[in-house]
Amino acid sequence: MSNQDTMNEERIPSKLFNKDYVLLWFGQMVSAMGNSVQYIALMWWIMQKFPSNRSGVIIGWMFAFNMLPVAVVGPFAGVLVDRIKRKLIVVLSDSIRGGLILWMAYLAFRGELTLFWVYTISALMGLGAAFFRPALQASIPNMVPDERLTRANGLFQGGMQFTQVIGPALGGVLVGFLGTSFVFAINGVSFLISAFTELFINFRQKFRKSEKLKSFLGDFKDGLKFTYKEKLIFWTMIIASFMNFAFAPIDILVAKQVKTIYGLGALELGYVVSAFATGMIIGAGLLSLLPELKRKHNIVILSMLAAGVLFSFMGVSPTLVIFLILAFFIGLAISVPNVLFTVILQRIVPDEKRGRVFSVLTTFGTVLQPVSLALVGGISAFLTNKVIFFTLGMMVAVSSLLMYLVPGMREV
Repeated sequence: MSNQDTMNEERIPSKLFNKDYVLLWFGQMVSAMGNSVQYIALMWWIMQKFPSNRSGVIIGWMFAFNMLPVAVVGPFAGVLVDRIKRKLIVVLSDSIRGGLILWMAYLAFRGELTLFWVYTISALMGLGAAFFRPALQASIPNMVPDERLTRANGLFQGGMQFTQVIGPALGGVLVGFLGTSFVFAINGVSFLISAFTELFINFRQKFRKSEKLKSFLGDFKDGLKFTYKEKLIFWTMIIASFMNFAFAPIDILVAKQVKTIYGLGALELGYVVSAFATGMIIGAGLLSLLPELKRKHNIVILSMLAAGVLFSFMGVSPTLVIFLILAFFIGLAISVPNVLFTVILQRIVPDEKRGRVFSVLTTFGTVLQPVSLALVGGISAFLTNKVIFFTLGMMVAVSSLLMYLVPGMREV
């Protein structure tokens, strides 16, 4: 029996909290904490270095550069995720991204960090994420029993969002006391810690045993065909891309609301990010603790509808306190479809196709986001937050109701 066949026949652990899942969870929590700390530092670096009428445009382009590689490279990255060892992909992705952030820290420390480097490193970080994300999403079902899959994804998302509660507030404090270069360095080291923990994980990846490997292009087409054939996946992907278009510029709008409209600083910006994350933690936590729903479509659709309506009211929030409350409930609403639809996909898609399918979904989910970021980053200089928040929120609300028309949606 070949080593590959042996790998295919390895049994999935019977317990949720097994070594592989815990190590993966811990590594991602560490790097997510570093990311959330850096998020505040980088946003504040831009807003302090450039005037308010330019900072929104710059932040928009920075996120656009980060998402563009995911949109362009995603489907091709998915082919590699299914062809080669996912362990190699995740370890290299985290190691390279850690090195990039440490280079950013060095440039910031020397006073040599420029927009060229911010955009370049953002694009390269996005390229690493284009390989890392589908590898991660495809691997979780091979580490936990199927009946614990919803809880595993809920704990994963809840843990990631927990770092968003602590990280931004901590980032605001660290930026004030130690400066941005130190915060960047923390994030770089966090990625290297994550890569180290991943060395000890058994990913139990299934490869095709008997059939001859298709060409790279053939595998690419196979992923597209499977996605198109499964109408539930295909039409949800199309609608979700418009929702992501609406939510993409939230960082630009929140930063403008806090600094320009409320006249507050980095610490308060961290509070808003933490409020979003707290809502998502509670939502993910409830899903991981409550019995699994047999029919998930109503709660998925209504949660997205609520998120859209709440989002439309953010621009008219008279005080930071009300803004924080809205952010909390939006995070709570978004967490539900994020967890439940991930579980649905992980069960529908065979392991040997997951990398390609998740990459296609990621590509279509992000393809409109750079457009949204660049567009909103530009128009935010002359359109009010009230108009932009309301327009984008209504786009989410209408898109969520269209989910009822998706074939097979009422059966999940």
